[in-house]
Amino acid sequence: MKSVLAAAPGPAKKGSPRKKGWALGSDIGADLETQIIEGRLSPGAKLDEVTIGNHYSVSRTPVREALRALAAKGLVEFQPRIGAIVARPTVGEVMDLFEVVAELEGVAARLACERMDEADEKVIVETHHACIEAASSLDPKKYYQTNGQFHEAIQKAAHNQMLSEQIEHLNKRLSPYRRFITFRPGRTETALREHEEVFSALLKRDGAAASTALRDHVRVLAEDTLALARSLKF
Repeated sequence: MKSVLAAAPGPAKKGSPRKKGWALGSDIGADLETQIIEGRLSPGAKLDEVTIGNHYSVSRTPVREALRALAAKGLVEFQPRIGAIVARPTVGEVMDLFEVVAELEGVAARLACERMDEADEKVIVETHHACIEAASSLDPKKYYQTNGQFHEAIQKAAHNQMLSEQIEHLNKRLSPYRRFITFRPGRTETALREHEEVFSALLKRDGAAASTALRDHVRVLAEDTLALARSLKF
């Protein structure tokens, strides 16, 4: 995607009232963050302050505030003579991110085995079955959503808010690359087999096995990312 908001509604007409809710940079930042995470703004997309300001009917001040906040989260970066763009990490940086997330999710799986209650287990079972159903529908978007819900169910079952927040923060930065991988031919079938190993270990309350299985699952994603990076040369 070459320019910001290409997939969103067109800019407000000159002289039209400001859209309710867009007065603060935090509101604009939240909307742009959603577009980045959902893949509507691709890595490297230019984030022009004037274009964004026109779209939300605001001055450049809240736009700059929003972009600075997104940069602090690692979702936006500023480049000389270009300005703000959607963050486009190097292959090495993407690999590093996957490696850290793999370790954190492994910890979450181990803690879930120790701490989950009946309600947590029920959600894990439901989301696991939802992944299987989504895979059978051959709808990668639906599977991507249910896959995220399965991982989130495990994180919530760990009952460690700080751990969940860190995983969520890093996953936002990895979202574009997780999407690319999920939509690759054959990836869903492989992911389901890996999920089954995680799921089985969780139900057995085998923390070591669950941790290893989930960590390896995310690390496989990193390997897929490297292969994709070579083909796309991002």
